[in-house]
Amino acid sequence: MPNFSHCEFYSRVEGRSVRLCGDWMAQAGFINGMPVKIRVMKDCVVITPQNTRELWGCIEGMSVTYINHRKVKTWLKDFPGALNDTGNIPVIKRSR
Repeated sequence: MPNFSHCEFYSRVEGRSVRLCGDWMAQAGFINGMPVKIRVMKDCVVITPQNTRELWGCIEGMSVTYINHRKVKTWLKDFPGALNDTGNIPVIKRSR
């Protein structure tokens, strides 16, 4: 198994697609059915797994004022890709 602090894989573009598969994907945080965020820049593609716990951490970390938890929960339910909390991702806790 690769070391996930840093690893590189090499492949080829075939039919305008790049296939990623293998047991390493679950270890890297990509769980079946989990939505992903894909960012594309010139000569670069970044793929990150998305989950509700991570988004809560981002929302709380960026917030400098009161968070309306009810509105955030409603927003997460309607988030593009219908985010699923699989429970397999550790909870991120930040001190204020």
